[in-house]
Amino acid sequence: LSIDDLLGFLPEMVRLQDEPIADPVCVPLYFVSALARESGVVVCQAGEGADELFLGYENWRRKWRLQRMGSLPAPRAAKKLGLRMMNAARLGGTKSAEALRRNVAGQPIFWGTTEAFTNEEKHALLSPRLRARFRGYTSWDAVEPVWNRFQERSWDRSWLNWMGYVDLNMRLPELLLMRLDKMTMGVSLEGRVPFLDHKFVELVLGIPEAKKIGDGNLKYLLKRAVRGTTPEWVINRPKQGFGVPVFEWFLGRLGDEAHAVLDTFCRETDFFDRSEVDRLFTTRDPRLWYLYNFAMWWNMHLR
Repeated sequence: LSIDDLLGFLPEMVRLQDEPIADPVCVPLYFVSALARESGVVVCQAGEGADELFLGYENWRRKWRLQRMGSLPAPRAAKKLGLRMMNAARLGGTKSAEALRRNVAGQPIFWGTTEAFTNEEKHALLSPRLRARFRGYTSWDAVEPVWNRFQERSWDRSWLNWMGYVDLNMRLPELLLMRLDKMTMGVSLEGRVPFLDHKFVELVLGIPEAKKIGDGNLKYLLKRAVRGTTPEWVINRPKQGFGVPVFEWFLGRLGDEAHAVLDTFCRETDFFDRSEVDRLFTTRDPRLWYLYNFAMWWNMHLR
């Protein structure tokens, strides 16, 4: 895909999304769906749900190890001291400090795979009016009801099962399935998700964590199940997400376009702190896509 393909598609992407989904994967997903439809395909199968059910994310493994370290017996006072030291060293907005803060507060370190900004970064991005209005709020206010439900209902309250549970409840329906449905239906292609058949989900959620981890490889159980029916080179190849070169795009015309849109948006509305947005542009931070997506959605539907 060229930058012309991208820029030409953005208005249609925002229209199809209906809401600021803020995931650049919508771009290649739309174009591969269009290619399938042009080839005569009317129904396709997608793999959504497999990672959540069979522990397929490398980020999960890192957070799982971090959580296990945080669960080791250690004086709470020592953790608080470490957090104060990080804040004093102006490291309070880092992901490491955020993880320690959650651990000190007795909260799970993992709040879902969709995290982009730390709590400190989120508040810095808000305009002064919204910063005052949402002072004291964090994303935990949205995650906590899911955590309480997991604690009340789950038969196996292990950390890995929590990771699957929160993503099945939040990221999967609100992001992965939303983008799949909206981009495929935008070209009259119907996407089906066989891994999310409710009977299959019930079965897999009843499998103990130790069986899913197996030899420590991601998707251990799923890979074992399909050996003999799927080529070994497919099973054993490294995991590769449906990535998008947002950073590279922002270095060129997309960065200029996004800067112009967000500059006007910050002048005409009162959502973002303009100086903080400008700071992100100095490094062409790829997370600018989320703000850019929100501004485009606002301009199309609410301006």
